[in-house]
Amino acid sequence: MAFHWLFPTPVLQVDLTPEAGVAAAMDAELVTFDREVFAHPEFSDRNNLTGDLLGRAGLDQVHRLEAFQWLNRQLALHVSGFLQELLGPAHGLEVHIQKAWPVVCAQEGGTIEPHTHRNAQLSAVFYLRTEADNATGELEFQAPEDYFSHVMAIPYRDAAASGGVFAPKQHRLLLFPSDLTHRVTPYEGSSPRYSVSYDLAITTPPGEGREMRMPHPMDWVPLSGMGPA
Repeated sequence: MAFHWLFPTPVLQVDLTPEAGVAAAMDAELVTFDREVFAHPEFSDRNNLTGDLLGRAGLDQVHRLEAFQWLNRQLALHVSGFLQELLGPAHGLEVHIQKAWPVVCAQEGGTIEPHTHRNAQLSAVFYLRTEADNATGELEFQAPEDYFSHVMAIPYRDAAASGGVFAPKQHRLLLFPSDLTHRVTPYEGSSPRYSVSYDLAITTPPGEGREMRMPHPMDWVPLSGMGPA
């Protein structure tokens, strides 16, 4: 596994090679999303469309679709290596997909403003359809010199960063700490660009809570419905 570092903050960059049928199935799902949602008059004047912001059931659950099971397995493989590289092979942590959603950058001008994913510990982007030799719409990371990834509990020496830019490429996967500020620079293309984003939660195994680590959801007790004794 090859790691490319936003020095010295870790950002994994790896180019995947899905079989033609797998890539076509994923692409078909994004085509449907683009046609049925982005073309809706409510959204037609936007230069980008992200499924997790639309407030419609299921648009942040694409990881549950059969078409994306190959991508889920690839993500599991590379997240495992990512955590072992950062925290050692005996880290004993579990990773959960919180949500995954489609992203469409419209032709000639799609952008996404600087933001973080405060709900997650790791985030990923997979470029499903891009134009060959078009490096616009880069993923740009920004962080002050004293940046520290609290949600990941990464050692400080591995977490200080000043910024970095990663180019989009078809079937490229990027994985990074969710609280690292990032944005998409202006995309200029003759056709829309399709990608899929993931938010991941990192927890201890069930029954093995540790200080500074999120316990497994099976150890949680919902307060809703609890009334006075």
